[in-house]
Parts: sequence; C-alpha cells; structure tokens
Amino acid sequence: MFRRGFTQFAALASVAALAVSACGGAGATTAPSAAGASTAPSAIITAGPKSGTIVNGHIVIRWYVGLGSGTNPQQIALQQSIVNDFNAAQDKTPTGKGGMPIMLSMEIVQNTTATDILKTELASGNGPDIVGPVGVKGRLGFEGLWADITPLAKTNGLDLTKYDPNLLKQLSNSAGVLDGFPYAVYPSFIFFNKDLFDEAKLAYPPQKVGDKYKMPDGTMVDWTWDTVKTVAKLLSVDKNGKDASQAGFDPANQTQFGFEFQYTEGRRLASDFASGSFVAADGKTAAFPDPWKAAWTWYYNGIWTDHFIANDTERNSTLLGGNPTASGHVGMAAVLQWYTCCLSPDPLKANTGLKKWDIAIQPSYNGVITAPMDLDVFSITKSSGDQQDAFTALAYIASRGELAANYGGVPLLGDQLTFYHKYVDALLAPQFPGNVVNWQVAIDMEKYAPAIHHEAGFPNYIKGMSDYTKVFSTLPTTPGLDMNKVFTDVTTALQTDFNTTP
Repeated sequence: MFRRGFTQFAALASVAALAVSACGGAGATTAPSAAGASTAPSAIITAGPKSGTIVNGHIVIRWYVGLGSGTNPQQIALQQSIVNDFNAAQDKTPTGKGGMPIMLSMEIVQNTTATDILKTELASGNGPDIVGPVGVKGRLGFEGLWADITPLAKTNGLDLTKYDPNLLKQLSNSAGVLDGFPYAVYPSFIFFNKDLFDEAKLAYPPQKVGDKYKMPDGTMVDWTWDTVKTVAKLLSVDKNGKDASQAGFDPANQTQFGFEFQYTEGRRLASDFASGSFVAADGKTAAFPDPWKAAWTWYYNGIWTDHFIANDTERNSTLLGGNPTASGHVGMAAVLQWYTCCLSPDPLKANTGLKKWDIAIQPSYNGVITAPMDLDVFSITKSSGDQQDAFTALAYIASRGELAANYGGVPLLGDQLTFYHKYVDALLAPQFPGNVVNWQVAIDMEKYAPAIHHEAGFPNYIKGMSDYTKVFSTLPTTPGLDMNKVFTDVTTALQTDFNTTP
C-alpha cells in the first residue's frame, strides 16, 4: 500500500549539507556508548538554546526526540553524529535565512514522558522546531499543532506527487492538511529461527505470496493461521523432547516455544488477522470485529490450551529473558521491521542465542493476507519561528540512510532492496555473521497493509486505549477466561469512554 522516499531526501542533502557545531553548546550532552541498545536515557538530555534564537551568529533549530524511536544509546550516538555533521557543513556553507549558518540542537526525552513534556514546552512557548521520528499513535493529542509540510517541501524542491496519495491522506490531519513528512515504514512479517526448523526437520515458511507450505508428511497446504498453529506446536518442546502435538507433552516444563507475537498489543495483534477498528462506521459505537475476536482467541488458546505461545511468566523467565524471539528459544514470531533493533543485547557483538534466521510472508485468514505496518514521520511545529530552516535540517536528517536503518525502518521511495542490503545488512552483520535475510519478503508485505491503521484514533482515545489494553493484558496472565466475556468487557468499557468527553 505504501511506497518509500530515501533518494529524494538524499538529493536534498546537498541543499541542506549539515552537521557539527564548532560553536559550543550546539547539541546534547555526550552520548552514551552504543552498547546496551535497549536502555533509554534516565532523564531529559537538554538541548541548550531556545529555538529561533541567534547564538554566535547561528540560527538555532531544535530537534525533539522521544515520541518514537531514538532513545537507545546506539541511536543517540548516531543521531548526535548526524547533528555534528550537519552543523560542521553549515559552518562551511551556510544555508539559513539571511545567509547565516543553522545550528541544529538535539533534545532527547524518555518515551514514557515525551508526550507530556512536549505539551508543556509547546504551551510555554518553548517548543522545538522538529519532532520525530514519531508514529501514528505518538502524534495523537497534537492535532492542529503541526505545520503544513506541502509548501515547505515545494520551496525545497521536493515533489510530493511521487508518494502514494493514500499514504499522504493517512498522514494528513482532520482538515486534510499534510502535517507530517513521510519518513519510514516498518512492514510486518513472520520471523523464523532457521536452526530450530532444521533441528525439527521442518520446511521453512513460504517467502512468496501464493506459495504453499510443505507439511512433514509431504502434503502441500495453504499458509494460513491454522497452518502456523500446527507448525508451532511441532516447534514447542518440553524438557523430555516431546512436542506439543504429542501425548505426554509437559507444558509446565517447556524448553522451546513455537510462536510469539513480539512486543505486540491488542489492536496490532488483531490486525494480523484482518483490518478493523474498535469503533463502528458511525464513529461513536464500540465494536469488536469478528476477525479480531478470532485473533485474540487464537492467541489465548495458543498460550493456555495448545501451549505454543509463552504466558507472561514464561516470557519473563531466564529461558526467554523478556525478549522471546531473540532468546533463540522461539521458532516463529509475528514482528514488525523495527524489531531488528532489539535482536541482541549488544549490537556490536555476535549473538549467543539466536543465530540463523530469516523472514516469511504473513499467513492468511479467510483467504486474505493482512500485514500490519507502522509508519514514522518527522513533523515541524506550527509554533516554530523558522519553519523553512527546520525543513532544511529535517531533509538532511532524513537523507541519512543509516539512521532509518538504525530505527528499524525503511524509506518510502527509492530502491528499497538496495537500502536493505546497504544499511540494514551492515547494521545486523556484527550480531549475525554470515546470516542472509530475504528482505524482498518485507517489501512484498507492504502491499498487504490494513486499510485502517492499527493505531488509528477513536473517541476519548487515551482512556479507551488504556481500558482495552487492561483487558488484553489479562490474556497472557490468566487461564480459564471466558473469551465472550472478554469481548463484552472491551466493548462495554470502550462505549463508556466514547460517551464521555475527555
């Protein structure tokens, strides 16, 4: 459904040739080591001077990071390097208004507090110029506070007609204004551990749409969620070597699991089965689509009845370590592209758990493939006093392909396969030496993104999201649930939220 945009931004980089500030104070404090990529900063990394001020003959443009990716140490180090590169180039060839050089300054905030801090800064008149990367959910609550990207892009010579109009529509606000620049997409696919498939003498999942799966008895079957369940049970093993399809299998002592929905949540998981929404077409009635009920039931039974998905206690055990797919003890997982950032505790060293892996197409449900996709943008605040120079800086940031790869995303335009091989493979090589990934699968899955984004807004969004998540969180913790009651609990809570003015 969505296509990408790396090459045009790369062309704009010559207009915006940015990086390090020889004029002190232009950026964050010293970035932490790249090791330990899952650790977020413990406090705000302040950015120094206020946006729009002139410091030592430089125009300050402030970049706010934290609503989405960008807070692990490896990302912080790379972002700071890009800020430095931009500022150094500006010192040589100024492109700011009045012929002054731009000084890009970075502010990084923990994701859990980034929304509240940004709202406070904007309300106090001390907001940043650039915000991003940020996804659909991260931008909710800031309606009307982002600048119109269209005239800024036109002034910089960027042709927005090269982007899918459906994509631009999704990125526009309720008034139809394009207020976020298409930066990167994160397609979904089935991640599989080749070593575990080889050990079980199972065929790998299909990597082309239309291909069937070869079962152990040689039968060729469609790649459906039912097929995934069958294969996942064969990959779920107890301490005695029995799998979950065999009599005498001991689910209390599992050493391996067949499947995982990695770092998921209720709507994202449901969208693996079909596009849908918790709000009906009238925009005010709570609903629970039948395919979404099937998805939650499949997940719940996979944990408590068929034992091929870990419950929360097992997920956080020493065996799985809170990151089941990366542990090397899970056969398959539903993931999005951004998960590539989380495959190893140290992205600079060879992985000791997971070793050989690849990706496969999403399974079908009722004959239809659905592949949820996340999307990141960069936005410019409407309150920025220098939107054009902010766009110049934004263009440079977005032109740096290694940064998008480090976020786990892929640009919207250009040769995506080349991008994967140049940037993503290079990023993963130290962790998985010799491993080859068929990235064409991820590109193909973009065509199967749901019509409705899984983080799309609905009435009283923050409260409603909290309420349905509370119910969803009981699924991996509580055996013996009545799923029909679960569905009723969700719609009842949401309807109350929809009827309440936040």
